[in-house]
Amino acid sequence: VECSLGESLFSFWEKVSDTLQVRLSGMGLDKNTFGQIVALTLGDRQFLSPEIKQLYREAGASHLLALSGMHLGILYGAFRLIMRNLAYTRWKWCAFAAIMFVLWSYALMTGCPKSLIRAALMTSVALLLQICGERRDSIDILNVSAAIVLLADPASIVDIGFQLSCAAMLGIIILGIPFSEKWQNLPLIPRAILSSLAISISAQLATTPLTLLYFNSITTYGALTSLAAIPLTTLIIYFSIGIYAGMPWCIPIVEILIRYQNMVMEFTGNLPGAYIDLG
Repeated sequence: VECSLGESLFSFWEKVSDTLQVRLSGMGLDKNTFGQIVALTLGDRQFLSPEIKQLYREAGASHLLALSGMHLGILYGAFRLIMRNLAYTRWKWCAFAAIMFVLWSYALMTGCPKSLIRAALMTSVALLLQICGERRDSIDILNVSAAIVLLADPASIVDIGFQLSCAAMLGIIILGIPFSEKWQNLPLIPRAILSSLAISISAQLATTPLTLLYFNSITTYGALTSLAAIPLTTLIIYFSIGIYAGMPWCIPIVEILIRYQNMVMEFTGNLPGAYIDLG
């Protein structure tokens, strides 16, 4: 019965994903824009051209086109304010249930990539501890989340996306967040820039050994790329949700955002030594 229920859930959300793709394909988008929206929101990379994949690879931003904790964090960001305001009220469990439904429905709709499951588990555990008033230790939450993924599917240990996701998160926890906290007294814009750089650099440092192992390559300016690309990706995802919801006025906005994001990739990818292939 449990297996049947699980299969039914997967089947339902797979149909939802297919329906959204069909709706998007009928909106007159050019094929590159369509492919990037589908990759960034639904995790389906089959519509991406080889040129776009290469562009992002050389800029050190391939992770933007593969669903990960960053994408889930962008989705969760839309609900964070709600959760913050309701975390200590009698409505906290309703808010928690609503956010869990959205996050896990999204994970099912995108095919449950291991990196996204790890992020969903971390978010779920962190939120649960928050509304229970318990101390939240990021390393412990990462360990528990990774352990649950591996217990459910031991083969995940050789999943490259899962390894990169855990390594990036570990780097952010150990290096990125402590450095970010040192700049809390700075004005908003310098603080945001320095914090973003610290988090991006720490994630890149932590994942470099794995990229060398699996891809025999180094991307030099990944953190610089992320500084501009992550805000653009956030806006692309939010306005893409508007497109899926039937708001055609969002289409030209997304097209412009994707055009600028690709220009960022082209700029950083063409810098000297941006992509070093050791293969």
